[in-house]
Amino acid sequence: MQNSDNATRTAIVVYNPVKIDEKTLRSQVERYAQDGWHIEWVRTTPDDSGEAEVAAAHHPDVELVLVAGGDGTVREIATSLAGSGIALGIVPTGTGNLLARNLRLDLGLEESVRRAFRGEHKLIDVCRAKLSRPDGSNERLGFVVMAGVGLDAQMIEYTDEGLKKKIGPLAYVSGIAKSLRGGNRIKASFVVDGDHTHSQRLHTLIFGNCGELINQVPLLPEARPDDGVLDAVGMAPRGPVGWAKIGLNLVVNKAAKLRGRKPDPAVVEFADLLYSRGSYARASFAEPEIFEVDGDPVGEVTAVEISVDAGALKVCV
Repeated sequence: MQNSDNATRTAIVVYNPVKIDEKTLRSQVERYAQDGWHIEWVRTTPDDSGEAEVAAAHHPDVELVLVAGGDGTVREIATSLAGSGIALGIVPTGTGNLLARNLRLDLGLEESVRRAFRGEHKLIDVCRAKLSRPDGSNERLGFVVMAGVGLDAQMIEYTDEGLKKKIGPLAYVSGIAKSLRGGNRIKASFVVDGDHTHSQRLHTLIFGNCGELINQVPLLPEARPDDGVLDAVGMAPRGPVGWAKIGLNLVVNKAAKLRGRKPDPAVVEFADLLYSRGSYARASFAEPEIFEVDGDPVGEVTAVEISVDAGALKVCV
């Protein structure tokens, strides 16, 4: 969004003073937000992402919203900005910071602020999910990284929050280990773009706008945040051997990326992984399942419908 030379350029900075040193953040913003920028500051709390304040502040002279937060806060602000033309700047302060990592953004504070005010812009997709609740109600949520049932949701549920603060991403290891013992208990039916419907028992079903986990592990090897396509993977490992095959698949694709080659989701041929791609997906579950979006559990669902809003979000890169 461009303004005339005489117009006020406004940026909104959304931050949680518990997650980032406010004085340091303000110092960096003052350093790079010159040339007539007007800055509005929005504090968040664990129960308030600042989304409402940002939405209320949408007006023609707002060019940028700079978010200092984790994946959950970034998701809420990002989806509220979709289609507005307002740029999103990210100062990663969470444990995963998966959107920033998938976009190959420097995670440092100074570089993140500099990028927001002096960097370039990239258009990426936003995924829209319609959730069907066990009580018959519906809810609509957006996400920019991944969403699903099974491994992701269980990992988050089983991970100790206090441990996350102490050791960061390593805290997820115990949560993952507990989740892997769950077996293929999810009875699901899912279809992407009206193609073949998969109906079977799964351990995990994940839909992704981005494809990489922490350390650039390519869970969805073909996923790109700006390709207008939704990627999905169903995991149905047959015991420890099945998990070993899935692990081998991730290792091989990771190695391919490190060598500069395109990862191949079919490089290991077996039925434990089901990959699909398209612009629309639908899934239903025999029993209510906890659904997760960008690292946050959002309650139980009996069905979900997911579409792609291509190029809807402007991000500072």
